[in-house]
Amino acid sequence: METHTAQINNMFLIGAGFTRAVFPNAPLNKDLLAVLCKGSACTTLSKYSRKYKSKDIEILLTHLDLEILRPKARQQTALRKVRNDIGQQLAQYFGQFRFEKEILKRSGWLEQLVKLFNENDAIITLNYDCFLDGLLDYYEVWSPSKGYGAVEVDVPDASFSNLPNPKNILIYKIHGSENFHTSAVQSDHVDPRHIGLAVEEGRIYPKSGTGSKLGVLAGRPYIIAPSFLKVFYPQTNRMMNEALRAAVLARNFVIIGSSLRPEDSHLWLLIDNFCQQSSRNNRKKLIIMDPHADDIQSRLEENYPQIEKRVDIDVIKRCLLEESLEVLTGKLDGRNGIHCHRELK
Repeated sequence: METHTAQINNMFLIGAGFTRAVFPNAPLNKDLLAVLCKGSACTTLSKYSRKYKSKDIEILLTHLDLEILRPKARQQTALRKVRNDIGQQLAQYFGQFRFEKEILKRSGWLEQLVKLFNENDAIITLNYDCFLDGLLDYYEVWSPSKGYGAVEVDVPDASFSNLPNPKNILIYKIHGSENFHTSAVQSDHVDPRHIGLAVEEGRIYPKSGTGSKLGVLAGRPYIIAPSFLKVFYPQTNRMMNEALRAAVLARNFVIIGSSLRPEDSHLWLLIDNFCQQSSRNNRKKLIIMDPHADDIQSRLEENYPQIEKRVDIDVIKRCLLEESLEVLTGKLDGRNGIHCHRELK
């Protein structure tokens, strides 16, 4: 199990806006129900959308979760199956947003993004898709074998498990992932709660997964579906706890593509932990990279009235990520000895 124990240069919080920048058809949370209703889950989701009179998947699933939690609820088993099926549908849907080399031709800024990640950085992603995972694996700055924070990953392929994580960059997928599953490996030496990885011979991890046809053979996906009553798993709990500890060690906190909604309580805890170790002699920096960065800053100041006395806040409001990354690189270069420009393989 990999954890951060030394000083972390940068902690990145990556939200749905990042995936949307790469795939313009990728839905934000408010559009997710409508998109899923076009697929195989249409009948079930449409039924509950009508029942709960909502076109918001988070409200719909919250109603469903409350109904499941009622003591002696009728059809409780059937409702749990519906809930699990929706999680499966989410995993299948987000499987389309994976890394492919051809994407670099139309989104050259992605290489610039990869250059931002340094030794011992932490990346917290709220996204189910594996695009960022595949991108970092392609440039060989990160490996899935030892690159997911606070969890053990299982792949029934010994060669995969021995791959190094060259820069000790750890990714915390605190909402789960389309390729995380309950472990298919069963033995006296394997904790069945470990996270199993679907590999699919390079279609998820273009470098680490090449030649590995094996992956998860069975098991449910580890997906924390969008509901106000979050249903967590032991391993994603560990990721969340470790991310909170890592936030204390971080020098800079960079928000990309996340609006910091009031109901995302874990994100607010992360920011609170990040601010704890900031002092006059060791000022930390919080950077918001979003076209609506001013709104996010206002939300921060509303929740933490004294936050600007504790950390420096910078906002980057460029609409194009390529322009934003140039500004972000300048803000991080030279700060606390951090240098972002590196040659990639």
